[in-house]
Amino acid sequence: MRHGTTVHRPQLDALRGIAVIAVLIHHFLPVDRLIPSDFFTLGLLAVRLFFVLSGYLITGILLRSRRLSFRDALGRFYFRRALRIFPIYYIALTAAAVFNAPFVREFFAWHLLYLSNVLSIIHPTMLGPTGHLWTLSVEEQFYFVWPFVILLVPYRHLLKVVLGIIAAGVAWKMLVAAMLGDNLLGAIVTPACLDSLGIGAFLAFVESDANLRGRIDDILRLFWMAGIAIVCAQSVVLFTHRGMRIFWSPTQYFGVSLLFAWIIARAAEGFSGGLGALLETKPLLYLGKISYGIYLYHLFVLFLVRFLFRSRGIVPGTLATFVTASGLTLAIATVSWHVIERPISRWKESR
Repeated sequence: MRHGTTVHRPQLDALRGIAVIAVLIHHFLPVDRLIPSDFFTLGLLAVRLFFVLSGYLITGILLRSRRLSFRDALGRFYFRRALRIFPIYYIALTAAAVFNAPFVREFFAWHLLYLSNVLSIIHPTMLGPTGHLWTLSVEEQFYFVWPFVILLVPYRHLLKVVLGIIAAGVAWKMLVAAMLGDNLLGAIVTPACLDSLGIGAFLAFVESDANLRGRIDDILRLFWMAGIAIVCAQSVVLFTHRGMRIFWSPTQYFGVSLLFAWIIARAAEGFSGGLGALLETKPLLYLGKISYGIYLYHLFVLFLVRFLFRSRGIVPGTLATFVTASGLTLAIATVSWHVIERPISRWKESR
């Protein structure tokens, strides 16, 4: 495994591509008919994969930046993150406001400040085409704090801090379940996502630490076994309806996050054989490359497609909506990548 390097690992792009395909299927097709919504939601599985991957990559970047001064490391991190995330986010948000997409203008400041997840708690029925922005808010809120932790905490204490945020994520969901039952506070605010983000961060720490690196196979084996055991136990809970609040709520998406960490570690090293060949196919790699744009635009595009169909008196079927919305989303994300994101990325890399 290429520990502690900045070598591009293409199979991680493929994982992004798979995750964003799952999001499109979840939002454009009625998959709840096949996957019980009270078990695992396809879109949320994809989001948790994004969270684990984000925790892994961002922590790796920050750990490598510790060789720099705090000021240089922090400035470099925020400069690069801002260039990657902000331009198309604010372009999309402004365009949605100009075209008067539902619930955009009246809550523009919330989305502008990356507080969409908090808005989802206060006004859960007033989201519409901005319903997916809560995940981007979680990530931005994480980015706001995490660099200070990784860059300022003495290295000898970092592992305890990383394990602590994983425990904090589980504890938060347990507390919410005990006090409020099934509540969005246990799902879409940043503390509820710390377990997935922290598992990714833990993987990055293990890869970078000279003492732990040699034990990574054992750690990943533990991830795999624990993840499978938790998911199996959750399946039993679902079908027997026993211990739902006690077990299900604090462990929701925790087991799959452990499995995602195993997948990410193996993809970073590079799967071989048929799976490796699949994860390195050009279409899947390209989808991963433009996945941020696909995710950002897709619900705005769905709103636009439905509006256009209604304005022409057309009642489209599910398949027609899926094909039209997916095709238009991919087209917009492709243009966005080549016209906005890639030029900015090239300029960023030259700095």
